[in-house]
Amino acid sequence: MFEIVAPYFSFWLKGAVLTLGLSTASFPICVLIGLTAAFAAVSRGRLASLAAAVYVNVFRGLPEIIVIFVVFYGSNILLTMLSRLLGFSVGGTNPAMAAFVALSVQFGSYAAVIFKDWMSVFPKGYTEAGLAIGMTRFQIRRRIVVPLLLRSATPALGNLFLVMLKVSALASLIGVTELSRTTSIIAGSTREPLVCYLIAAVMYLVISAVSGFVQHRFEAATGRSR
Repeated sequence: MFEIVAPYFSFWLKGAVLTLGLSTASFPICVLIGLTAAFAAVSRGRLASLAAAVYVNVFRGLPEIIVIFVVFYGSNILLTMLSRLLGFSVGGTNPAMAAFVALSVQFGSYAAVIFKDWMSVFPKGYTEAGLAIGMTRFQIRRRIVVPLLLRSATPALGNLFLVMLKVSALASLIGVTELSRTTSIIAGSTREPLVCYLIAAVMYLVISAVSGFVQHRFEAATGRSR
């Protein structure tokens, strides 16, 4: 049984690397989007706070697969229209890039809620102290608020990354050969679906365990620095 699937382990490893790479590349962008949306949500500008609220509510309410499909097929339609206007083909959307954009934007709304919740309990004394020594509000956010927010929100962000890791399997539906799609192809070739999906499950667990270990070490390091 295992000798049948053994020759395919290199393909599983490539799929696992793509799964981890897709999530690792998307996560910093989602954190950046989340921070921007959170600051906009608590800003005094009504237009900025309204835009942030609409963004968060819309993307939190949409299934991830819908966002992936809209980004992938929508961008292909836009590129087709652009090709007609220019008179030559500009190519189609790369499925991995579409998944990257969709995950970044979707999970940015989740990160925005995490940061906004922490901002609601953020001690005002830090801001007042920064203003007292002549710092601008931008400097206070960059040097004080953001570092403390990231440190405090590390556990929630770590859980968010694990969710992103699992949701990235939906990218297989638009042709991204990540771990789940690779497993599906191998299962069809070997006719051993149970063994193949058990191997994929173990790989997902290993990736999650490594991610959890890195998160734990980071939390311990930031805890010692307080």
